[in-house]
Amino acid sequence: MGLRRASGLLRSVVLKSVVLGLVLQACAAGGHDAAEPAATHGALKLTWEQVALGCSIMGEGAAAHVMCNHGHSLNFRNENLYERSLFLKDKGVVAPNETDLMHAVKGHDSGLPEPMTPILRARLGERVRLRVISYGPEFHTFHLHGHLWLDGSKTKDTTTMGPAEVYDAAEFYAGAGAMSPDERAGVGDWMYHCHVETHAVTGMWGLFRVLAKDGKEQLGPDGRFPHEVPPPLGGPGQTVDVWVVAAEASLAIARGYVPATKELSTVERTARLYVPMPDEAAFTAATAKSVKAALAPQKMSWTPWILALRQGTKVRVHLKNVMAKAPVTLHPHGVAYKNDQDGTAPDDVAQPGGAPVLYEWTADTAGTWPLHDHALAIENIGRGLFSAIVVKSPQEEAALQRDYLVFMHDYDMDWIMGLQEPSGASH
Repeated sequence: MGLRRASGLLRSVVLKSVVLGLVLQACAAGGHDAAEPAATHGALKLTWEQVALGCSIMGEGAAAHVMCNHGHSLNFRNENLYERSLFLKDKGVVAPNETDLMHAVKGHDSGLPEPMTPILRARLGERVRLRVISYGPEFHTFHLHGHLWLDGSKTKDTTTMGPAEVYDAAEFYAGAGAMSPDERAGVGDWMYHCHVETHAVTGMWGLFRVLAKDGKEQLGPDGRFPHEVPPPLGGPGQTVDVWVVAAEASLAIARGYVPATKELSTVERTARLYVPMPDEAAFTAATAKSVKAALAPQKMSWTPWILALRQGTKVRVHLKNVMAKAPVTLHPHGVAYKNDQDGTAPDDVAQPGGAPVLYEWTADTAGTWPLHDHALAIENIGRGLFSAIVVKSPQEEAALQRDYLVFMHDYDMDWIMGLQEPSGASH
């Protein structure tokens, strides 16, 4: 097969079929020998793992190189459809469709688990806001099935977002209308996802679960379902202290299919995270080992930190870095601060094992705002050092019954491939 034809076929597979995605065990899943190249292009060899990860050979001659898509996640979780399809096929479902892949598999007893990506919950008729932040180098299109919202004078169910862009106008009644609590869509699991189809296939999808008004699912002690924006801190004229540690911990970020066991197995990576501490004592005592141990039970349930504040609050954020090598800062959007509190100056950097850094900001503008590292941004954000600030006005706090923030995130590809140090070769 000619090189141009081989490269073209690979692009077709990568961009148009469910083979594209985060398939970290693709060789075993597809029955390929790990040493067998999928294609060659001069001195370059494209492995089956790279094909499954969305890679293709680009350019000619000395300019030839491997280009890969980023793995895509929601709230740092990925649920790859190709891996789920392999699971279903081995369970006797010959041609699984999207309903089989994305929902709890109705109609046959296959044992397909619910997605690792966030399941957002609300009772029928509750007022809901979905906030979305896009982190990474790619554009995404957020879409929610069965629901509409008003964006100014326009009724929408989809919006397109660029890198570091925020969208927080998706406000509606669960299972009902944009402005009316009367039943429209009804109860059930409604898919939300990136409408770039290749991104959805690679794992960027989740479920919005509308429960009956008398639903039996239990709320947490704070009256919230999992993944909701936490209660806001402070108030006009008040000053609050927040304690955060930058740490490394192993998280289950995806699932791969293992033919030998016919099961979906979790894929773990050492992530870099902003970990909020309950108080100054816990912050002072925190070490790399203690934070890692504390996060171990949250391996499957961790969600990125959200700093929720009432409008008018002054916040003092204390940041300590217990990571082994990477420097880290906090760069906020949307809040008021002096130039030396920007998270980009040398004095703003929390060095590994170094002294804590203090940031002082004022939450003067209501909205949803990115909050992320600016010391080693490409690598750190790709591996988990991103967050958000949610500033709530009194009117918004009174109006909403359910409030969620979804992070649409592109993983660091070298990290996903299992390389602990960035090489840049696959970006």
